[in-house]
Amino acid sequence: MSEYNSMIREMEKQTGSSSPVSYEVLKKKRSAVLHQMQLMGIDTADWAAVDNFCLGVRIAGKKFRELSADDLDAVLLRIRSIRQKDMQKAKKELN
Repeated sequence: MSEYNSMIREMEKQTGSSSPVSYEVLKKKRSAVLHQMQLMGIDTADWAAVDNFCLGVRIAGKKFRELSADDLDAVLLRIRSIRQKDMQKAKKELN
């Protein structure tokens, strides 16, 4: 077990991550981001489209698979903000 913990600490040093995030947490965060992308009309079955969206400087500047848990949280907030602004614009146009 100590070898495993040593390996984890070494990987954290190399990646700059201080707290390991479980696979389940990352899976939920990724799923939430992909769901919001779908609501924006992005084809999440097309990984090139997902990566192109995430590579945008205003979104993340990284490919989807490179996003950390913190990055995913930030992207989720940005997407929700964009969607909210779009809905407000649509509401104004109807009035």
